[in-house]
Amino acid sequence: MDNADIKNSELARLPLVSYKNAWEYIQTLEYSNTEGIFYLEQQLYNLLQKMPNDINVLTLLMHEQMMNDRGQRSRSIAYKIWESGGSLEPEIEKIYIDDLIGLGLTDMAGAALAPYISDIENSIQIQKDILLKYAIFTGNMSLLRRILSYLPNNGDYEILQYWQDVNDELQATSHIQAIMTKISENVIESMLGFTYKLFMDRSFPEIEFLFYVDNTVKNYDEIRKKMHLQISSYCAAHKINDLINMSVVILPIQRRRRQELWLS
Repeated sequence: MDNADIKNSELARLPLVSYKNAWEYIQTLEYSNTEGIFYLEQQLYNLLQKMPNDINVLTLLMHEQMMNDRGQRSRSIAYKIWESGGSLEPEIEKIYIDDLIGLGLTDMAGAALAPYISDIENSIQIQKDILLKYAIFTGNMSLLRRILSYLPNNGDYEILQYWQDVNDELQATSHIQAIMTKISENVIESMLGFTYKLFMDRSFPEIEFLFYVDNTVKNYDEIRKKMHLQISSYCAAHKINDLINMSVVILPIQRRRRQELWLS
């Protein structure tokens, strides 16, 4: 048993008496830990019996439902939180917006991020990860360029800048949004998470989009190949070079690793 498992088993002996306790527990929990996810669900429902209108607890329940392969239920909770209004705690707001992106609810994610985008100079250091993910998933290259202008030109930020520069040279930048919309339509109803990876091992920058999906998706490789074909077909139809600097991976939600973005 490793340290995380030990911590999980210790926490499981204690009731979660607030959203803060639940939040601490989530930070130890892997998506493959079905026993831990079931325990979390029980504890969150116990909390909601005492605090039925606590949107921080509801947000964590939405996230737990995503971990538990329940996309439809997660979306219902997302809309309930949205309609309830109110303010989330900062660390819970971050997980909420990230999960809205992960569920493909980009209109809601964009509205939630609007205050940070309008004041990007002051919000960038706190919200840079979620802003970057939103810009990339929506294919909003002008927003991506704005975000990168406030970040150091090194590491992943340098690769992203280089990737955008290459797309500019290929006259493809204005097409990225349409491409992202087209390929995400294949999984938008099944999505439970989204992230990306950056590579520089082929002498040019490459971005890999990872879509985590629910159990309604059966043939991951078939969808991935379809997405790659759609990228090539789109490029051919619009007379731009085939964007081999973009690739796709489809995975079941259980393969996702716990989200380092939220860890303090």
